[in-house]
Amino acid sequence: MNLKILLKGIVAGLALTFILSQCTKIKTTDVGTELIPEIDNISTFDTTLDVVAANYLFGDSALPRLGKDAAGNVAEFNLGLVSNDPQFGRTAATMFFELKPPGYKYVFENVKDSLLLDSVVLCMKWNSTWGDTNAVQSISVYELEDNIKPDSIYTTDVAFRYRDVLGAKNFAPNILDDSLFLFRQKLAKQLRIRLSDEFGQRLLSQDTADGEPYSSDSAFRAFFKGFAVVPDASGTGNSLMSFALSDTNTYLKLYYKVTKNGSVDTTSRKFVFSNIYPGGCANRIQRSYNGSQLAMHLNRPPGGDSLVYIQASPGTYAVLRLPSLDQFKAVKGNVMVHLAELSMSQVPGNSNELDNYLTVPGTMYMDFLDTIQYVQYPFLTDAFLSGRYDVRVFGGFAENTVAPTGQVVSQYRFYITRYIQNFITRNSPNFPIYLYAPYTVIYPQLRVIFGVTPVARGRVKLGGGNHSSQKMKLRIIYSLI
Repeated sequence: MNLKILLKGIVAGLALTFILSQCTKIKTTDVGTELIPEIDNISTFDTTLDVVAANYLFGDSALPRLGKDAAGNVAEFNLGLVSNDPQFGRTAATMFFELKPPGYKYVFENVKDSLLLDSVVLCMKWNSTWGDTNAVQSISVYELEDNIKPDSIYTTDVAFRYRDVLGAKNFAPNILDDSLFLFRQKLAKQLRIRLSDEFGQRLLSQDTADGEPYSSDSAFRAFFKGFAVVPDASGTGNSLMSFALSDTNTYLKLYYKVTKNGSVDTTSRKFVFSNIYPGGCANRIQRSYNGSQLAMHLNRPPGGDSLVYIQASPGTYAVLRLPSLDQFKAVKGNVMVHLAELSMSQVPGNSNELDNYLTVPGTMYMDFLDTIQYVQYPFLTDAFLSGRYDVRVFGGFAENTVAPTGQVVSQYRFYITRYIQNFITRNSPNFPIYLYAPYTVIYPQLRVIFGVTPVARGRVKLGGGNHSSQKMKLRIIYSLI
């Protein structure tokens, strides 16, 4: 089975209905808990049903699209290498983007031959790091050979050609939170990579005459197509760093000396992501599962897998089936469902599995596939609040719990009470359920779009339906009618 329709046609630049990471956690049982009757095992019962789970990889049609919001700001982009995640393998994140003069015609001082380059530095505003901040990242900056279209939204499998190393830096990501005092400025939360003097001199030496690079945006883009910032494939890093291209602290800065009236003055200029003409950008995320634990759990045994591997998009998903629900209905008949809770817990790895660095998704999501129309639908009846679909209502947030080993792990709970009631009372089909950690979800037929979790950040190993000690299960509290 392929997740063909999920996220198809997503435009990440649309205003999101809401961002889950900024929302208050709510669930249907927070309101009306007192309405669940006491479990007396005479008229009201508590039971658990088995879940059959299988692991899948996202297809190309489900890849995230990273665009701009209504204000023209770009989503956070990832950069870095996760070199040896035992559970999920390798991840490499590359950034492609333009930085351009603030306007045209663009002039330095009107004494071009007297400009003397001091240095040229690529500065990128850092927001956060997911993973091991002490493991050294090796990052190189190249010149793009292909133009990026500023009005295009690219999926995370995009690739642009690049050439000629302009600069490189080896560093531990923990330095990005440090402050730097430079040229009477306090600079914080920046990745700064010094580029070659030859490249800086090229920028200083151009002209504003018609057709020359500084005469217009199109002329400059023909002269310099942008940057590819690439992690070294042979590196030992184990983290992804996020950067904000639209932030005013992302720029290319030229430091140079100019001679005026016989005296030498030191000054600087910035090239930025968006001037009066927007810049183009793309973020490539490459996953490789060779030799990972996940790779050994993609054979999908008929009775389900004991382990479920969920990796934030672009990554993996699981299909959950509830054959035991059919048996429950056949035996119990029409019952009143007070609570239907689908729960799952993280299976802790060994110390070398890096769970303390490569952390779980803060939020996961679940919907179901209508196998009659072959369309995915949200759990509308369980997540309808104040006249709109609000998925905060039915759970999916990471919560701490204690594993049988005594370790603190994450668990997720989803509340699908009305969905199960409709199956029992209205004979709705027992559709397969999809569990995943998407960047953005869209239901075109419902005109619903919202964000769930950051791109590429978060992964978790969960107990499947037949795990020995941490089973994924559906709990039902019900009363006989």
